[in-house]
Amino acid sequence: MGYLQFDKSKLINLEYSLSKEFIRTNRAGSYTSTTIVGCNTRKYHGMLVCPIQKFKGEKHVLLSTIDVTVVQRDQEFNLGIHKYKGDHYVPRGHKYIRNFEARAVRVTTFRVGGVIL
Repeated sequence: MGYLQFDKSKLINLEYSLSKEFIRTNRAGSYTSTTIVGCNTRKYHGMLVCPIQKFKGEKHVLLSTIDVTVVQRDQEFNLGIHKYKGDHYVPRGHKYIRNFEARAVRVTTFRVGGVIL
């Protein structure tokens, strides 16, 4: 099975990386979907989107994102990225991404100082 891979030079370019999206389904109606840098730019993006039977089976975002903060030598590095009105992006965690791979599981590699996650 093939996979997609993107390196740092493309990932830090928001114009490029925000236009690349991925989706993974569980084949039972639930899915995860976002951009390759983890910035939800559409209302149906989320880490856990599921159909809810009480609401006529309509899909609802149950978990939109998880933000990770790395603390190194008393400094905080926010690895997330969110889009706000007027095309403002905060925090700008995409600048720490070194690699993204879409295999059976999404793998995003971050580098903060000398630490690779």
